[in-house]
Amino acid sequence: MATPPIEQAGYVIHDGFLEPEACRETLAAVEEYRSTTDLPEIHREARGRALRYSVIDGRQIRDGLPDIWDLYTGPVQDLMSELAGEAMFPLDNIRAGVNVNIMPPAKSEYRWHYDRTPVTALLYLNEVEGGETELYPGLRVLLSEQRRARTQRLLDRVVTLPPVRSMRARKVVVSPKAGRLVAMAGNRCWHSVGGVEGRHDRINVILAYDREGATFAAEEGLDSYLYTTDSTAHQDPNYLR
Repeated sequence: MATPPIEQAGYVIHDGFLEPEACRETLAAVEEYRSTTDLPEIHREARGRALRYSVIDGRQIRDGLPDIWDLYTGPVQDLMSELAGEAMFPLDNIRAGVNVNIMPPAKSEYRWHYDRTPVTALLYLNEVEGGETELYPGLRVLLSEQRRARTQRLLDRVVTLPPVRSMRARKVVVSPKAGRLVAMAGNRCWHSVGGVEGRHDRINVILAYDREGATFAAEEGLDSYLYTTDSTAHQDPNYLR
């Protein structure tokens, strides 16, 4: 059996997934939603690169941005299943399943991290200066669920050290481009977003998928960290167990 495309390189770039007119219509819907809704401005300090962005979470998208929700449960899901070589499903945790990330120029970036899910799609709605997504596909040595926690955290730190990282993975830099979709093995691909420049907000959609019925042990803590301004004692709740 052939290796699924997303496993071969750890990521796939699909230009023109969304037509220019569809990008403009989706951006207009996001802007209209922003004009009537107070979105949280998240700021979490982290080593190397902070987390600074605003977000529309999945529950808000389901109720207020139906076209994005239809993408999540329709054509993007179909493509992710094809690229993964097996059926992929929207998350039971709707809040985390699909997000719109909004990153204003001069003050936004997204910390280095792994995702909670095996398949993530990034769909860019506009082209801006800066704001490149930086990827190290296949970098992570992912332990089984039973062996995670402290061991996984320690191992993750080791493989991201520059000498080890350079031996294990090649850095890929992807520029925002309207309609471009990037699919990646999110829980194995170390990735981040650099600072946005110019005059326009960087706006993209994050769509996450997993096997049917899958759960994530640190769900509650990670959601609070990503979607609220609540204080947290943990620098990265991915490792809470």
